[in-house]
Amino acid sequence: MDECTLQALSRAMTHLIFRNGVVESLHADGACLDNETMKKLNRDINNRLYTLLFVWFNGTDVEVDRLARTLSLLARFYGKEWDKAKRVDFLVL
Repeated sequence: MDECTLQALSRAMTHLIFRNGVVESLHADGACLDNETMKKLNRDINNRLYTLLFVWFNGTDVEVDRLARTLSLLARFYGKEWDKAKRVDFLVL
């Protein structure tokens, strides 16, 4: 996947998954997320999503293998008590 698409996809995912959800409500209400904190969170999440996407689509065999092992480990140990994910209607068109 080309760099321009990766950049756009990571920003879009940051907004669709993180920023435009409950976090935006917390920020707008001033609950616990000031503007500087939101900037740090947005940057960190965007960078992490970009890295995941880059490795997934353009990574070396070693990086892709490490990603697969990381995802497998996370799936085994984290979030097992969470409710099953549901689809959310956030598409604009």
